Amino acid sequence: MRYLTSGDIYRIFKQEDSGTIIRRNNVRRIALQNGIKHTISQNIILIDSKDFFEKVNPYNLEVHEYSIPKLRCIEDCAREWNNNRKTGDRFIHPDEIREFLKTDTTVFKYRYSNKWIVNYSQLLPHLKKMNRHESKMWKKYMQCLGIKKSVTPRKK
Repeated sequence: MRYLTSGDIYRIFKQEDSGTIIRRNNVRRIALQNGIKHTISQNIILIDSKDFFEKVNPYNLEVHEYSIPKLRCIEDCAREWNNNRKTGDRFIHPDEIREFLKTDTTVFKYRYSNKWIVNYSQLLPHLKKMNRHESKMWKKYMQCLGIKKSVTPRKK
């Protein structure tokens, strides 16, 4: 059991993943609202780091104890997928991810203000499954643009 301040946990996230959406306030709020072990001493919240990382990344903690999960907002998840997609993969719209997360219980998600914080590492396999099916949203959008297919052609 190692207690860290919210600033220390934020710096761990920032060091491992420069594009993270996690901030000190998010760390405090996640700890207080999810029942993570913590103590308050002179207005400083000391959070049990092991318990915090178990709640944020509940899968493979023994294997990935020191790797930090990629926490992103939904728009950043879609942007990262669309920027790093392979030839032949289709674009994924943020609304598709929102619809998926309404019913899913396997991906860590947390509502902070008007944004959802999502574990991109856990969402990635689900995005690959979404990629296999044609999207109604993109189909309409591509028809408006006059493009017949919403996927890029595979290289031969």
